[in-house]
Formats: sequence, structure tokens, C-alpha cells
Amino acid sequence: MESITKPIAVIIADIVDSTDLTTEQFDTYLIKVKAIQKWISEQSPSCIHNIKRGDEFQSVIYDVHNALKYTLMYRLAIKSLGKEFDCRISFAIASNADIRESLPESMGEAFILSGRGLNTLKNDKMTFTSDCQVLVEIFKLLVKYLDRQITELTSRQCEVMLLMLQSTDISLKQLAANLQTAPSTISKSLKASGWHLVHELIQQFEIKVLATNLEGHGNA
Repeated sequence: MESITKPIAVIIADIVDSTDLTTEQFDTYLIKVKAIQKWISEQSPSCIHNIKRGDEFQSVIYDVHNALKYTLMYRLAIKSLGKEFDCRISFAIASNADIRESLPESMGEAFILSGRGLNTLKNDKMTFTSDCQVLVEIFKLLVKYLDRQITELTSRQCEVMLLMLQSTDISLKQLAANLQTAPSTISKSLKASGWHLVHELIQQFEIKVLATNLEGHGNA
């Protein structure tokens, strides 16, 4: 067991209507989730991931300023598979945790808050909370708006936006080549999906989390 006093982020999610998926669809979903977990670990090797019962997964994020980006990547990756796919996803930032070898047995405020958040999701699909009241006041409602925006996206728009998040320096020409389509089509897709506002929100989240005195934020 590793006891951590500094803030961590915990992402927890489950796939919507998993029992309605065929075996092939379910396998495709698992491959996509594992691919995102691998990508996150390549960016931040200290992060820990778990897939429970297949339809539920969890990540512990140490680079907490990237928590919104990683959460969004999970959602976009799953929705990019087609209209049959979506997930409910909750993420939380908090200090003090006991990380155990079996991730589902780990304890701490971030685990509690993210789990509670997931349980409260009914019509919404994404939520954020923290033991830092400053972050909650700034981003809880913004994440609800973001949730609505992502819900309305097509699978193709999700695929394009996901690639933009994974390669922020990629050009429209390169992206179009990867997706075997015209740059003008990619440009229209990004505009229709509200990419620039989404990207701005992710940047603001990173800035505010880094600027907040997270070491003492439990009483903020």
C-alpha cells in the first residue's frame, strides 16, 4: 500500500447499456479503452488503470491538471465507436489516498467523490467534483455544459476531436490524410463540434489546477 498526501485525480466510468452490446461490440469497446489507458500511461507512466467486470473502468491520475483531458478522451473514444456506444464518467480531484495493489480496494477522498459522482449520473453522462471548492465553483457547471456538447456529437466528430487531443500539433492536412478525407471536411467537423471552445476549456482547467494551491486545497 502506498499512502499519498498530495492531490490525485480518480476517473471512474461504466459503459451505457453494456448488456445490449454483442460480444464483438464489447470486445471493440475493451480494445478502445485499453488503447486510451496505454496512451495515458505513455504520457504519464505513474498513472494506474483498472478494468472491472469489463463494463467498468478506473484510472488514478497523478498529473491532475490533465484529468479533464483524459476524461474527455475516454468519452470521445467510446462514442467514436458508433451510436450504440457511450459511457457515464465521473472524475474527482482530492488529497490523501491509500493506493493498494488491487486498485478497486484503494481508499481516499478522490475515490469516494468520483464514485459518488458516478452514482448520481442519470440523464447526464459526465461530472466533476473535488475537495477544492475553488475548482468545483469554476468547473462543475462548465463540465455539465461540456457533457451536453459531447452527447450531441456524431461518432465521426468524436473520432476527429480525439485525434486532436492526442496530437495537439497535428495539422488539418495530416489529420485528413489519417482519416482519408479532405482537409475541408475535417475543418467543418471541428467547427461543428465546437472544438475550439472545448480545447479552450481544457486549457483553462489545466491552468487553474496548476495555479491552485493544491497541497492545501482540502480546506480551500
